[in-house]
Amino acid sequence: MSGAELQEHLITLAEVPALVASIGAPTAAAERGTVLVLHGLTASKEVQRTEAHSLAAQGYLAVTIDAVGHGARHYHDFDDRFSPERGERSFFEVVQRTADELPSVLEALDQRGWTRPGRLGAFGFSMGGFILFGAMSSHCAFDAAATVVASPRWLHVPESPHERLDRFFPTPLLLQTAELDTTVPPSDARDLHQALMRRYASAPERLRYVEYPGEHHMLSEPAWRLSWAEVLDWFERFLKG
Repeated sequence: MSGAELQEHLITLAEVPALVASIGAPTAAAERGTVLVLHGLTASKEVQRTEAHSLAAQGYLAVTIDAVGHGARHYHDFDDRFSPERGERSFFEVVQRTADELPSVLEALDQRGWTRPGRLGAFGFSMGGFILFGAMSSHCAFDAAATVVASPRWLHVPESPHERLDRFFPTPLLLQTAELDTTVPPSDARDLHQALMRRYASAPERLRYVEYPGEHHMLSEPAWRLSWAEVLDWFERFLKG
């Protein structure tokens, strides 16, 4: 990759708006690994550009997408949908619908030659982590997954990811939370970690939980740097094909 420059493309994958970042050609970066990046509520694929560029700098093909109702497909009545009266149901509707789209997104990446066996990762922040839990527990097989300040407990749905404990192993799963988070309390991810420990007993190194003391939902800059370093290390360890 010596001398190669950062490339960024705005494309559509299975009708889902996406931002793709890599050093050099995407097909070449996919040899190192492809990482899907999922953003939080009210954000967009562009909000995660810094993380996408960081992944690209590590040699990966980074793909961040707009969740349903966000970014390039922002709901025209977003504020009404996420009013106090409707917000919780609207949140989980977005989470469910976006998780349901991911298999088509991954198929589109594969058709472009932008994935390799054993080298597909995913990262979700806040709402993006909710989406990732849903995808892991139903539709998608990732080779490494990482979440920050997210919960596997879905409301207003018949079956929540936290109830599908048999769907996670052997995927390497990194869970990171904030002790004082009142938006997404750490207890749900902490409980998932405890519940999964028995299922990961034959490969305990594939399951990791980190809780940042004194931190809130929007992590301080030092805590965010630590959490992102954990994410990069996780993919370095497990996206090896």
